[in-house]
Amino acid sequence: MLCRSVPACTRKACTLLLSALFLPLLHAQPLAGTAWFGLPLPPAFTSDGAPAIVGVRGPVPARVQGDEEAWTEFADTRLWQDLERIVAFSHASREQREIGSGQLWGRIAGFESARATVEWMLEQYRAAGITATELQEFQMDEGDTFWLPLAWELRLKADPTFGAGSEDIVLHTAMPLAPTALETGELQGALVYVGTASPAELAHIDVRGRIAVQQVTPQAHMVFEREPTVPRARNLFERGAIAVINIVDQPGNERAMDFSNCGGPCFNVGGRDGLFLESVLSKAAEAGLTEGVRAEVLLEAAFYSNLIAENGVAVLPGRDSDEIIVLNAHVDAWFDGAGDNGDGMAVQLALARHFAQPQNRPSRTLVFVASAGHHTSGLNGPANFVRMNPGLAANTVLTVNIEHVAQRNLAPARSLFEDGYREFSADSSEAPIVAGITNSAPFLQNLVTEGVTRYGVNFMSGNSTMASGEGGGYREIDAPIVTFMQAPPLYHTSGEDIDAISAAGLERMARFLAYFVKAVDGAPRALIDPR
Repeated sequence: MLCRSVPACTRKACTLLLSALFLPLLHAQPLAGTAWFGLPLPPAFTSDGAPAIVGVRGPVPARVQGDEEAWTEFADTRLWQDLERIVAFSHASREQREIGSGQLWGRIAGFESARATVEWMLEQYRAAGITATELQEFQMDEGDTFWLPLAWELRLKADPTFGAGSEDIVLHTAMPLAPTALETGELQGALVYVGTASPAELAHIDVRGRIAVQQVTPQAHMVFEREPTVPRARNLFERGAIAVINIVDQPGNERAMDFSNCGGPCFNVGGRDGLFLESVLSKAAEAGLTEGVRAEVLLEAAFYSNLIAENGVAVLPGRDSDEIIVLNAHVDAWFDGAGDNGDGMAVQLALARHFAQPQNRPSRTLVFVASAGHHTSGLNGPANFVRMNPGLAANTVLTVNIEHVAQRNLAPARSLFEDGYREFSADSSEAPIVAGITNSAPFLQNLVTEGVTRYGVNFMSGNSTMASGEGGGYREIDAPIVTFMQAPPLYHTSGEDIDAISAAGLERMARFLAYFVKAVDGAPRALIDPR
């Protein structure tokens, strides 16, 4: 069992053993041929490099207006240096095994990885010339806890009937989901494939006492799949399933940290591992061995309470106004988090360096928030910024949230691997960016449109009032929120590596936002927030 004590936290250690029951069939015979029904085995899991083809042709270079050539703080090479340093904080989390075995890593609010990142951001603000900076600590909301998996293993158990030479296969992309945490024990049942777990499919499938395997095919990032996936997992438990495995059709072979509160023990499995699992179940069904596929999962998890997180706040006084524009970028991340939200942080730093220069000082005050973020329950960075800075909040005329803005655009390639898996490949642009404007102000909408023509930013064509992610914590301020956010397929996965980021996209977005902020700074409040 993978059990050991974890100091300095309120925890409920749990070891969950899922072992699908093998019901021997009277006429089952070993199959001729190679191991595991002759299927190609899944590739090894790697935590370095994007799980897609990024190729030798890079994105379209950033479009620079003639009068902006001197703004070297927006050069893609400068922004890339910052992004590399930001991702390095995540690498340190993995190397130092900040979270259990190191299978999960990142910049995690409430832990040293996030604090070190915030402290570095404050150093960069000061180096840019902003003297009014502060590290603001806050404690987890009373009664809240934060679940984290510490160590785990999902193992498909081999059997001679699967083919000569079959050996156990560990699916290294398996990712336990919050709050899968039970007392040490054992669950047994047969694996059963349920497709998308729709009512039409389940009308023909008995999941009682079994581990249900459902298919999830994200159309963009996984946030859009929460609404169908989680309720269907809950329905599977209500129908008697003892665990749920989600095959997440994502690029490559990666861990996916999304979905939660599924109603019981729940795990994601990455694309290539998932294809292998689905293929095994199909081959077993063809061979009359449906009840013979077994899995074994070991899991140690913990609940944390009374954690302390930090926001980094830098105030750049305006030339002649106390009215405030807040520029927010959250620091917390799962895994490398190069896109969510390393790229947003790098862009925000470039803006701080730009506007701190005397010749670029805006009329209104700018407040830069390196937010603790929103991944850790009970430690919401924006909400605590508003609570701890009522004066700043009262004077705010606009909040700008910069949240994953430069990831390369990925699409399924035409080539297929021998196991039937369709690889993803980057094109010459960045993933589409939503510009969510909560008050739909025409002036702000027009600035976004100008961003397409002036800088080539790949904004979605339709208007939006979205303020998800960090935006929710700023709704207590009586002022509009503008959120710039992508929805790429590598979101919340171990594949969100720096190789998946567009250097040109960083520059493109930074130059646009400088233009956006200057336009807002020169506009009357009635245009920013018409009422």
